[in-house]
Amino acid sequence: MLFADTKTGHLLHILGTALAGQVLTQELAPANPHAIEMYGHLVIQVIVAAVTIWATIRKAMQRPEAVFKLPASGLPVAAGESSAAAAASPAEPTADVGKS
Repeated sequence: MLFADTKTGHLLHILGTALAGQVLTQELAPANPHAIEMYGHLVIQVIVAAVTIWATIRKAMQRPEAVFKLPASGLPVAAGESSAAAAASPAEPTADVGKS
């Protein structure tokens, strides 16, 4: 059969013909190492850009987290820290300050 009946067969036929043309015209000369390195850097940059764009879009599509504001009196405090935290807290002055 000269031509393939499927899309994959067509693509393989095109690539095979291109490769045969490359062999006949340029004998598949090895590439310059610098060019290979530059193509490698380009591929890595494209992958990083794609992952960054995907993560940004994924983050933008997330639902926001529910935040509940609790009063400070509702927070659990360890037994030994309750008196030390109350004595060291400058935010709430006590009634005994300044009476001595």
